[in-house]
Amino acid sequence: MMKNKSKILLPALLLVAISGCSSMFDSVINCEMAIRNKVLSQKAWGHWSWCYENLDYPYHFAKGFKAGYTDVLDGGSGCQPTLPPQCYWKPAYQSPEGRSKTNSWFDGFSHGALAAEQDGYGDLGEIPISPTARANIQSAQQRPTPQTYTDGFATGQPLAPITLPPSMNDETLEAVPMLPDGDFDLPAPPIGNPTQAPPVRPYE
Repeated sequence: MMKNKSKILLPALLLVAISGCSSMFDSVINCEMAIRNKVLSQKAWGHWSWCYENLDYPYHFAKGFKAGYTDVLDGGSGCQPTLPPQCYWKPAYQSPEGRSKTNSWFDGFSHGALAAEQDGYGDLGEIPISPTARANIQSAQQRPTPQTYTDGFATGQPLAPITLPPSMNDETLEAVPMLPDGDFDLPAPPIGNPTQAPPVRPYE
């Protein structure tokens, strides 16, 4: 009986251990990236702060600058957020001076994001893909838009329905000779773009 329980508990413990290790690994990576981004934003402010010496609220501008710089390092777009940090929601900032400090933070955020782009960190958070996958994606993006083939002609849209003139009625149509039934070797409409290069495959 004990052997049967151990056979059931051992795989369960292994699954728990594996999931725990994966979660711990992700936490370590997130912590490492957060420390790196904080250090880089601090160094960037030390490098660019001389441009903003005559500001009314340099402390709040610096906080926004570092936040915008960090946003780009994290893979963000660098656009200003809708709301400032929660520390600016306090009653102390619900005044004309407090709003000016909040606006200074927003201004610093935009300048920090721009500085990160200028420092070459715009794609720091992107994971590179293989050259083969990149070539296949570019080839797929260059494919022409699907065409509608009507009567052997490639057109962007289906042909409009034919409207008969008033002089033609059912009796006139019955007088028109019809072609005999049978199979006809009509050329098939072209499919795709014959000049398009095939997808790139590894080791070719």
